[in-house]
Amino acid sequence: MQQDIRQIGQVPWTVEEIADSLAEFVALLAGKPLESNEGGMKAPHLFATWFLLRKIQPACVIESGVWKGMGTWLIEQALPTAEIICIEPVLENIVYKSDKARYQTQDFAQTDWDKMDKERTLLFFDDHQNCFQRLQDARKWGFEHIIFEDNYPAKQGDCYTLKKVLMHAGFEAPKPKAYGRWQQLKHYFLPPKTEYIIPNRQDALYVEKNCEIYYEFPPVVKNDTTRWGDAWNEADYPTPLPILSLPTDNTFKIFEEEAQAYNWLCYVRLRK
Repeated sequence: MQQDIRQIGQVPWTVEEIADSLAEFVALLAGKPLESNEGGMKAPHLFATWFLLRKIQPACVIESGVWKGMGTWLIEQALPTAEIICIEPVLENIVYKSDKARYQTQDFAQTDWDKMDKERTLLFFDDHQNCFQRLQDARKWGFEHIIFEDNYPAKQGDCYTLKKVLMHAGFEAPKPKAYGRWQQLKHYFLPPKTEYIIPNRQDALYVEKNCEIYYEFPPVVKNDTTRWGDAWNEADYPTPLPILSLPTDNTFKIFEEEAQAYNWLCYVRLRK
């Protein structure tokens, strides 16, 4: 039987605070620099990231996986004075570039972070790599705050995520042909080197032991079906309760239109 853990520890904000921030975010999104962010974050995760950054208030954000640059713009809006380090293997893909950000192609795991202020830095991973390995690497360096943008549930997605870990689901890499369109859109890092991870409890115990907080940001609204076209039920896709009910006020129409882009984005705070 799969474990269902959606939260570890307590976060210093409420569902009411999330709901009260929606209108401000929608107004902000009207000034976005890109008309389309196909292949990147849509409204559910753009909002979640913006909200979390404003609550956590890191002095520096390391963004791994830039794509067109919408996430970088969002970081600037949430944290106008923060240092930003952007990691993207194909810099030519970036449409919006920040004058305040430092760009590099070297992977997070291959970079020396010894001189960073770990307590005041947040890691933002949107790179479709092994999230469990990313978590271990972050802990090795002494980082505390992490957002994983892609947090696929069991049987879905192209990487081993913390949600898979906590569901004891293991991981089986998609067939090579399944990468075709995704890689054309993303041009991120290489497909996962790990083709298969046996379902296990050991990885979940590591996460539970080392995470002071694991928090799946709730969807603003929830559809009847997932992005994969099947029923969005609790047995296969355990999900926090949505912030709003359908149908929503027209002000929040974008969250209805892009509801299926929700992917269980999570915030992690590692124990010191």
